[in-house]
Amino acid sequence: MEETVHTDFFKNFKVVTATASATDQVPENAGIYAFYHAFDFSENKLFDDIDNRIKNTVFRTKFSEQDNRSKFIVDTCGEPVGLSEKMKAFIQEVSVPKERRILKSLLLSCSILQRPDYIGTANNLRDRFIQHLERDDGFFSRYGSLRPNDEFLFICFPCPKNISRELESLLIQLCQPKFNAQRS
Repeated sequence: MEETVHTDFFKNFKVVTATASATDQVPENAGIYAFYHAFDFSENKLFDDIDNRIKNTVFRTKFSEQDNRSKFIVDTCGEPVGLSEKMKAFIQEVSVPKERRILKSLLLSCSILQRPDYIGTANNLRDRFIQHLERDDGFFSRYGSLRPNDEFLFICFPCPKNISRELESLLIQLCQPKFNAQRS
């Protein structure tokens, strides 16, 4: 395989926290967008916040066969998965405020490595962002009660209108965002 260097890979993306104060940073172009739950933790309680997030969002699952033995059912056991001892030690050793800020910043940036919560398309990304924040049928009125708005990242990618709908559909199929009703 030929090696390729993707220079300026992220230059077309715009990332903001999902707050009204970020509105001016969102472009008015057509494009696609996604909401991600941000890995945003209190700097002074970094270990506790990360540990709580893992315990509340990651569960072991067990698989059991139905009577006809042809289907498997996923049963969420509710047993939290905690941090490994090595990871506990690493996070607790990050005690210098500067190092904690760096780790916090890196975790926030790495939020996009998880599955998006929602993917959409818009003729005007800024207007759509405002609608999600303010309207009764927006993302936050439907799903935002789970967490404060500023714990979400809004990532948008301006692209031509003539392909944005198809790109959105393809990304929904590839990523399976948890809050999209549409699956194709």
